[in-house]
Amino acid sequence: MRKICLKIHKWLALPLGVFMAILCFTGFLLLVIKDISPLLGMEEGIEPFYKAVKQLHRWLFMVPNNPHGGLSVGRIIVAVTAMCMSVVLLTGVVAWWPKSKKMLKSRLKVSTNKGFRRFVYDTHVSLGIYAFVFLFLMAITGPVFSFGWYRQGMSKLFGQNTEKMENKMPKGDDKPVATKQNAFAHDNMERTTEQAQRQEGGSPEPPKDGKDKKPGGKKLFKSLHTGKWAGWFSRLLYALAALVGGFLPISGYYLWWKKRQGKHAKC
Repeated sequence: MRKICLKIHKWLALPLGVFMAILCFTGFLLLVIKDISPLLGMEEGIEPFYKAVKQLHRWLFMVPNNPHGGLSVGRIIVAVTAMCMSVVLLTGVVAWWPKSKKMLKSRLKVSTNKGFRRFVYDTHVSLGIYAFVFLFLMAITGPVFSFGWYRQGMSKLFGQNTEKMENKMPKGDDKPVATKQNAFAHDNMERTTEQAQRQEGGSPEPPKDGKDKKPGGKKLFKSLHTGKWAGWFSRLLYALAALVGGFLPISGYYLWWKKRQGKHAKC
């Protein structure tokens, strides 16, 4: 079982590790920017950077014509990467989970006096275990915002409303159309409202009617994906986990490369 998990872990992480690192680092930036920039009074100046990071995180800069429901190559890559990342995380925990309490204590420590390779290995294993829960929640909820069929399945799994979200496609001259411009304008308006409420010492007001509710449990999944479910504390934990998640593929590539070097040296 452990060997199978290691193979799955390796062969999913090798081709997609770069994208996993991008998603984690950009997710970290989005969390930090949203909470730190209001405190520093940098909301206006940071907005173009925030928008660029958001485009990279959601679509790898390949923004679909309909950002709220349309597909693009970037959106598909991001969603598939997130799904594969959840498998990589699970197989990683299964493969490296210790057989005894003594081994568990060892796995949760980082050795600093046994060489750089051992240091990288220990950080890869121990930090991966520490950040697993938060990274896994981010990974399994990410594709909800890309694939309708995935959102439907997750909604049923979590017992949420399974009403389908309809794409805003043009049906006439008088119908509003979801475009890149008005999608980002809507997001910016939401951020401005939240920041104003934070500065006044309050919290964002809930919708007064059902019109603004996100169908299919999307509000729940956004909370689980961004760490809003326990306020600033959970967002801090998510930010730290995302930062760790960005370095996991890098350390994984290093360990794979060193292992290949060792095999070539033996030959």
